[in-house]
Amino acid sequence: MRRLTVLQLLLVLTAVADAEEFSISLKGTFTTSTRFLYNVDRPATFGNERTLTSNFGYGADIRWNILWDRFFIGFSIEKITGNELRNELYSQYHFLPVPNEEGFEVLAMEMSGYYIVPVSSENIKFYLGGGIGTYDGRRNYSIANVRAETISSTSYLGIHVMTGIDYRILERVMLRFEIKFRDPHFDITTNFDQTSAEYLGYTIRLPQGEEVTKVNLFGVNYVGGLVFTL
Repeated sequence: MRRLTVLQLLLVLTAVADAEEFSISLKGTFTTSTRFLYNVDRPATFGNERTLTSNFGYGADIRWNILWDRFFIGFSIEKITGNELRNELYSQYHFLPVPNEEGFEVLAMEMSGYYIVPVSSENIKFYLGGGIGTYDGRRNYSIANVRAETISSTSYLGIHVMTGIDYRILERVMLRFEIKFRDPHFDITTNFDQTSAEYLGYTIRLPQGEEVTKVNLFGVNYVGGLVFTL
C-alpha cells in the first residue's frame, strides 16, 4: 500500500507540471452508514454486527486538466470518523448502565478521473468520475471508559464512482457538491490489556483475547466544499 501511495504522489507531481487548469478544494464529508462485523475470524460466533449512521470527515482535493478540456485527473485525502456511545446493562449489578463506545478513524487517499458533461458552462460544471483509493483505519472501542488497544489493521484497495457539480460564486472560487459511491472495508485486531475495569464502585470484567472486527464504510458519501482555481 505504501508503494501505491508513493506512485499516486508521483503521478500528481507529474500531471500538475503539465496542467493547463489547476484547482484545490477544502471539503467536509458525510457517510451515511458504517457497519461493524464482529468475530470475523471465528465462524462459530460470527454474526453480530452494529451500524453507525453518523460518520463525518474532512479533507482536501486537487484537480488538474490534462489531455483535453473535458478531462481532469485528481488526488484527494480525507479523514473520516464515527463514534457511538451506548449503555450496556449489567443485570448482576442491578442493571447498572455501563458505557460501551464503538467507533473508527479512516484515512482515505484516492486518485480519480473526471469527465465534464457537455451541458456544463463556465459557471456551472457537471461531472462524472471514478478511480481507485487506499484506506487505512483504526477502531475506537472501549468499555467502562477503558480503551482496547489496536494490535493490527489491514489496508484496503478499492474503487469508487461519483457525480458532482461545481458552481462559480467568484471569479476564482466555486462551490462543490458531490455524491460518491464506494465500499471500503478492512479488518482490525484489538485487545484489552487488562482483565477488568472499575466503574462506579463495581468491577466490570473486560473481554479477553484478540478480537478481529471488519469495518465496512458501505454508505453513500456526500461531499461539500469550496474550490479555488489557479
